[in-house]
Amino acid sequence: MACHNQSFLNKYEIVSELKPGGTFLLNTRWKPEELSEKLPAAVKRVLAEKKINFYTIDANAIAQQLGLGDHASMVLQSAFFTLADIIPMDEAIGYMKKAAEKTFGKKGDAVVAMNLAAIDQGATHIVHIDVPAEWAEAKDAPKAEDPNDPPFIRNILRPINALKGDQLPVSTFVGYEDGTMPLGTTAYEKRGIATHIPVWDSTVCLQCNRCSLVCPHGVIRPYLLDAKETEAKPDDFVTVPAKGAKDLNFSLQFSVMDCTGCGSCVASCPMTGKALHMELVTEELTVTPAWKYGLTISDKHAFRADTVKGSQFKQPLCEFNGACAGCGETPYAKLLTQLFGDRMYWANATGCSQAWGAAMPSIPYTVNKDGRGPAWSNSLFENNAEFCFGM
Repeated sequence: MACHNQSFLNKYEIVSELKPGGTFLLNTRWKPEELSEKLPAAVKRVLAEKKINFYTIDANAIAQQLGLGDHASMVLQSAFFTLADIIPMDEAIGYMKKAAEKTFGKKGDAVVAMNLAAIDQGATHIVHIDVPAEWAEAKDAPKAEDPNDPPFIRNILRPINALKGDQLPVSTFVGYEDGTMPLGTTAYEKRGIATHIPVWDSTVCLQCNRCSLVCPHGVIRPYLLDAKETEAKPDDFVTVPAKGAKDLNFSLQFSVMDCTGCGSCVASCPMTGKALHMELVTEELTVTPAWKYGLTISDKHAFRADTVKGSQFKQPLCEFNGACAGCGETPYAKLLTQLFGDRMYWANATGCSQAWGAAMPSIPYTVNKDGRGPAWSNSLFENNAEFCFGM
């Protein structure tokens, strides 16, 4: 049996590993009638050809209705055991509820009750999908490849992220024999995994930039625009007069394709629920013209860089990392690169910072407009001090 989220369907090789007659559970907000249109052709072919028992559940919606936010794991765990039929369902639910009471007991009765309800609903909200026979003949849509992609992205990153790395010949890696990899490759991934994204109300924003400071993935960018840049902006690029900076306009832009929907920005906002709030994603996420335009805006030095507000007008040289949603470590790494990144040597010790900092083939460290950025490397052994001294 396999259980996966909607955002991972582009990696259809996961589904192709299912055995004939196996079971596939998809966590998705798509209704049964939408699946024919929404599912990738490669997934539909596997489901039909192997006669897979196909089920869906909207675990995120259930978790949110119960007050658990995006913590849908308990719902999915219950759904998994319901379909897997490893042990009698009554026993499985009993074990899960006992574990939930032990795990969340210190957080209070309300939290325990939410998780117990999640277990009950995960077992009862599974929807069986009849797989049409014609899905076996589904045709792949033309691949949208950007001709401007660098060779590393086209020949290495995209095949590896599509789980086809084992098919790459050794010759593909000529030029990277010493282990060095180009910077800034995460900017090409555009995962689009958020179920909720932040929405900005410019009319009540204090322009404090705290949301940008705490963003774990560098997807929130404040900008200062001069008159010429303001005049040339696209229609969806909202600006307001900048507070504390004469003759400049302020804007806050979001890379929704790189957002994880963690909500840290909203939680940090002094105007919580007003200047920023989270909204459910109802349409397919895309890279907006406003985000692209923001990347072209020139640097301004209207505020001191050693302040929260001023530091966030500097380009982060650590962006779109693969850390967990809401990570508390990456904002510090990002801030360091904003303050010192164009002259930084980063000798990384193995741990979480290695996992999100260089998960092959993705490097979140990047360069500024002058082509300068951190020199990052990682030692696999417990010799970080000596490794750093060597650098």
